[in-house]
Amino acid sequence: MPFPEWFGSGQNEAEFLRRVLDHVSDCLVAVDTNGRVVLINAPYCRLLGGPQEDFIGRHITDVVSPKTRLHHVARGDLSVTMMPLEVRGHQLLARQVPVYQDERIIGAVGLALFSNMAALKKAVAVVGDQGRAIHSPPTPWTTRYGIDDILGQGTRMDAVRAAIEQAAPLSLPVLVQGETGSGKELAANAIHALSPRARRPFVWVNCASIPESLIDAELFGYEGGAFTGARTRGKPGKFELASGGTLFLDEIGDMPLSLQASLLRAVQNQEIVRVGGVSPIPIDTRVVCATHRDLQERVDAGQFRADLYYRLNVLGVHMPALRERDDLEWLAEQLLERIALREGLPGRRVPPSVRARWQAFDWPGNVRQLEAALLRFLLSGEPGLPEVPAAKHPQAVAGQRGPTATTTLQAHLDRERDACIQKTLAETAGDKDEAARRLGISRATLYRELRRSTKSI
Repeated sequence: MPFPEWFGSGQNEAEFLRRVLDHVSDCLVAVDTNGRVVLINAPYCRLLGGPQEDFIGRHITDVVSPKTRLHHVARGDLSVTMMPLEVRGHQLLARQVPVYQDERIIGAVGLALFSNMAALKKAVAVVGDQGRAIHSPPTPWTTRYGIDDILGQGTRMDAVRAAIEQAAPLSLPVLVQGETGSGKELAANAIHALSPRARRPFVWVNCASIPESLIDAELFGYEGGAFTGARTRGKPGKFELASGGTLFLDEIGDMPLSLQASLLRAVQNQEIVRVGGVSPIPIDTRVVCATHRDLQERVDAGQFRADLYYRLNVLGVHMPALRERDDLEWLAEQLLERIALREGLPGRRVPPSVRARWQAFDWPGNVRQLEAALLRFLLSGEPGLPEVPAAKHPQAVAGQRGPTATTTLQAHLDRERDACIQKTLAETAGDKDEAARRLGISRATLYRELRRSTKSI
């Protein structure tokens, strides 16, 4: 069987795979970066019960098992070594590693062994000797997630995926907005992974984590000797490293105002000037930004340039907060299974009392906080949520104080506030974002007020 075009024109990869096939009597399968099977050997076909043509071109989860990680490895996750995997009733021991060509991932290879440990040792030795085809580069600028990693059901999450798929084929800037922990990084990764630039670098930088004095050099690079401590030969910046691919600017709302003009020129003119440089350097870099801040509010406050905001907000993706979604129970089940598999922990049945606690919780940290709570639940069986101090519990306060003038006044104020919110929602035809803006409160505060109003009825 000829090797597919996925392996490139060179013979190194094909020669390596032939050597693996010669040495391994068990199962071998190879996939491309989309997780589609491009190569599968005869032992694996016998185990699966079909000829090669039945499996080539199909997604690896359909061919082998929904629990395989090979398609994630093909997108840049860490290599998987000695992972237990059940295939057609057989308990296998899987080794899954990415395949690189010119420092970029072009797919992944999975070895599944179940009876011949000598063959396993032999295959591992071959992998170690042939570092030219399969290895771990020191700093691979590549995506770690795809659109399949954005879990969710319902219209809100369908809208998220639709917005990502609409933005991906273009080279225009994208602004991903949402609260902390809502999945903005996943969205940025998915946009690049679905784009024509998918095989080019995906470079990321957190604008909030770099000192203001170093952001210029970090983004645009510097010439040798440009400042004290600079490298003699200079250093390319993130825009140069991402040329041909995508630059992900996380927490763009925290970028100092003094540097926003340089960023605007880079995005608009597709050229940068290194710190200490004398001539512009052309680039071809798509920019995807993310922020948990309301950039329009920062523009109105004079903290963010309006022209930069309009330039970055050409295409938008809004990641809904967890409390705005209606798929918490389904999401928790999916994440529990993934976390247990990743950490090697036994699964747990979720009792109704824990489910009720999760449903009633506000989740200010969104999906990231949910994942942490689920991990604690798997370890201890507890809900994994912060406890509410007894003195602050509404029932405890009511029991201690009883009905007083203060509670009557509070009830009156609550009614006035509810009436104002409902009037504004009616004026905006139910648009909560616009209603929050008119009321002068954040969207999160508006949702809290609406939940409080519902509970008081």
